[in-house]
Amino acid sequence: MENGQRSPVRQAFRLIHILILTLAAAIRIPFLLLSTIPKSLRPHPTWSYRQTLCNHLTKIFFNLLSTIKSRTPRSLDGGPQADIFSLADPAPAHLYQKPLSGTPIQPTTIGGIWVPRRYDRDNNTDGWVVLHFHGGAYVTLSPRLPTSQYGPRMLCKELPAKAVFCPQYRLASSTEGTFPAALQDALTAYRYMLEDQGIAASRLIISGDSSGGHLAISLLRYLNQHMGLLPLPAAALLHSPWLDLTETGTQVDANRHASTDYLSTSLLQWGAQSFVPNDISAETAYMSPLKHPFAAGVPLWLQVGSEEVFYDQILEFVDGMKRFRDNECELYTVEYGMHDVFAVGGDFGMEDQARKAVLAARSFLERKRSGEE
Repeated sequence: MENGQRSPVRQAFRLIHILILTLAAAIRIPFLLLSTIPKSLRPHPTWSYRQTLCNHLTKIFFNLLSTIKSRTPRSLDGGPQADIFSLADPAPAHLYQKPLSGTPIQPTTIGGIWVPRRYDRDNNTDGWVVLHFHGGAYVTLSPRLPTSQYGPRMLCKELPAKAVFCPQYRLASSTEGTFPAALQDALTAYRYMLEDQGIAASRLIISGDSSGGHLAISLLRYLNQHMGLLPLPAAALLHSPWLDLTETGTQVDANRHASTDYLSTSLLQWGAQSFVPNDISAETAYMSPLKHPFAAGVPLWLQVGSEEVFYDQILEFVDGMKRFRDNECELYTVEYGMHDVFAVGGDFGMEDQARKAVLAARSFLERKRSGEE
């Protein structure tokens, strides 16, 4: 975990570094606007001008953000989204067992956004309901943002799901958000849906994109590790999950897909160094599930972009999970896709690819529900 205190000299050098990066970005953007016009100069020959430009600009934004290391505001006030905002109080203490207990970080009340509208437990007795965890390397983004709501809205339309709850879990860009804060919040949200909202586990799907996929895997691992505390969900949907928070796993700038993805080493290392506590190794199961497959107990559907830096890791994870005889895993590849098309499809002009992926998830769920596989 990073030390939040900086000396005046270090702060001055950091400010200079930020100014240099900002100036470099300002100079680079006009060049990108022109240089990406010829198809021969684009990272992938099938990409449109919009996809290419968005990929470049998103990488610039995240690189700058990982230098600034700004905190994402977290409020328990619904504000302009009060009509779709709900609070979830901590679960009873006995539900938070190791590794969620015995730590200075304690469960707390969290907020969350309902998509497309607040769930009405009195008028919804069937159909899927989804608990979705947003991405952002555990240090940025929020379920309040339109980008974070794009994928959940697609789930509502195409699965179809009655509603999706997107919890505003604690981020590690703040010291109180280091592990196990996010997992405590995930359990709080899961219990809230089961007991406060009265949603049967057989209707409940866990979903997560990028670091949210990592969080969904961690929640599944915890529920299996403490079997009987709460029932398992019906299934899990993992969209470009982040699987390796080790030093090696976060070094993606030399990855064979680095030019066709917007993720960078600086963002991932900021996230990993902030999320992993000083007294826990990044090699352990809750930090880096890539090397720690387990019996999930529920069907798993995973999505990966063929051009993303996590491509090889996700394939390795699926192979590892399939070694458990009872695990049911299906992998869907978004052809020519960068990281997390589920979340960025609307911004990047890849709506069709995002929709086809969710339809593939729907087919998987229908087959599992009907018992055809």
